[in-house]
Order: sequence, then C-alpha cells, then structure tokens
Amino acid sequence: MLSRPVARAAVVLSCLVWGAASAVLPSFAAAADAYPVRPVTILVGTPAGGPVDVSARIAAEGLAKRWGQPVVIENKVGASEGIAASQVSRAPADGYTLYVSSTNPFTNNPFLFAKLGYDPAKGFSSIGGISEIPMAFVANPKAPFQSMASLVSYAKAHPGELSWASAGVGTMNHIAGEWAAADAGIKVVQVPYKGSGPALTAVVSGDTPYGVVSLVQALPFVKNGAVRMLAVTTGKRTSMAPEVSTVAESGVPGFDLAIRTVMTAPVGTPAAIIEKINADLNAVLQSPEVQAKFVGLGADVIVTSPADLTAMLDKGRSDIGRVITNAGIKPE
Repeated sequence: MLSRPVARAAVVLSCLVWGAASAVLPSFAAAADAYPVRPVTILVGTPAGGPVDVSARIAAEGLAKRWGQPVVIENKVGASEGIAASQVSRAPADGYTLYVSSTNPFTNNPFLFAKLGYDPAKGFSSIGGISEIPMAFVANPKAPFQSMASLVSYAKAHPGELSWASAGVGTMNHIAGEWAAADAGIKVVQVPYKGSGPALTAVVSGDTPYGVVSLVQALPFVKNGAVRMLAVTTGKRTSMAPEVSTVAESGVPGFDLAIRTVMTAPVGTPAAIIEKINADLNAVLQSPEVQAKFVGLGADVIVTSPADLTAMLDKGRSDIGRVITNAGIKPE
C-alpha cells in the first residue's frame, strides 16, 4: 500500500498528465479550424499540362478559393512520380505540403523498381480521390467478335493468335489488358505502342484486332464507326458512356482499373487537418462547374473519404502487383 504522501503525489501527477493531454487535444482541433494560415504547396510528379497536373490545378484552384490562401503547384518530375513522392514523404507532417499523383507510386512502382525513396504503404496519410480517366477495350469493326464476352470465347478457341494494342509496356493500359487476359483464361499477344493515341490508330487501321485505350480518345471513333466499344475498365459504368458494360460485368469479376488521381500527405499529418482537407476537397469536386472541367478532360470525379482512399490503394497494390508479377512486366 502506498503511503499517503506518495499516493497524494501520484494523484497530482495523474491530474497533471491528464491536464496536459486534454490541453493538446483541443489544440489540434483549433489548428484544423484555423488551417491553413499560410500558403499550401502541392507537389506533382508529372509534367505540367498532363492529366495529373491539370487535375491537381483544378483542385488547387478550388481549395484556394475556399481557404483564402494560395495553393501552389510544384512539378517535381522523375522516377515515375517517385521523386515527388520521396520529397513529400520527408516533408513536415503539418498539412502544408501535399502530394497529388496518379495511383502508380502506391500501386505500380513497388513492383517495377527495386528501390523506392519512400514507403508506398506506410509513408503517407490518405486525403481523398480527385479524378479517374476510364480506359476502354475497343475492337476493329472487322474483328471476329462484337463484345468482351465474344472476344474471350474467340481467344479461347484460337489461343495465342490474337494480338492487341497497348499504350506501352508497364502502362495502365498494358496492365488492364494483361489482367483481363489472365483472369479470363486467354492467351493473347500484346503489341506495345508509344501512347494511347498510336494504340488506337493501330486498332482503327486493323493492325491489331483490339486494344486498350483512353475512353475519351476512343469515343469519337466509336461514334463514326471506326472502332467498336467492347467494355470500359472502371468498376462501375462511367457517366461518359453509361450504355457500355464494364469488364467486370463482361465476365471478369472484380476488375476495376483506371488512370486515377489522388491526394495524400506525409504520414503523421494530424487527423483533424486531414479531415478538413478531405471535406473541402470533396466540396470542390461536387461543384457542377468543377465536374464540367473534369468531363472536358475525359475524367469523372471520385469523391472518397480518407479511409476509402486507403482501401482503394491497398486493393490496387494487391491487384496490380499480382498482374505485374505474373505477367513479368518490367519497365522499359
């Protein structure tokens, strides 16, 4: 049993510790309420003018208006967005350095590069999604199949005979094609092109009977009959072509892939600040004016919670890692 003086000292110490802790808790909330009190920097790992960069700038413009503070974009290009990821992961976790990227640094890079300058699973705090650019499986009108299901049936009857066009080795288009082929149980031959545009041209010309290309690039060719739409790659149907089935609906359950742009922060950023940024980002993305800008880019907005984004990245890392490993994909 403690003596009375010792017991009294323990009680006093306990009160002091609790008082200190309870004083800290409101300080985080107060900091979040006031945030931001100075300019915020968003690092982007792709060149200016690309889809990730433009998505970041649309989001930054909306956040700056809500916050009354400048939101500055800095492009740190290189290592498949890895240079920017490394810099953000080492930045102070105070909410003033954010990272807007594709999902590649978190889902693809761990399986394509022997060493990374950041931890893709534990080095960042998720904030929220921004946009997604759907891809599409398209076929030449003279191809001997009219749907994703009939493509699979034809390929099973003619193993190794079909070729298909991708936007290049290691691209999301490539991964989409390999994923669908593996899960559908077909053997087809990838023909890599230097970008989605040349891949689409190959399908239009008949050099390859089908390909995986950007949906927004494909739509004009679908309308004029130059290519046939087979399926979109997103888990749910896209607002840009709601009549088109998804790959998942066409016999490959669980298939969900797109060129997605997301926002994260250094790990350890206070939860209250993360929640505030997420709420403000989602408010920006739900604006009809902002949504119209993304439609002009061929993108849908994606509104998520931080937990939703973490789950998305974890699933993507598992799914894409499996495809890259099984297909033996290596960066060129």
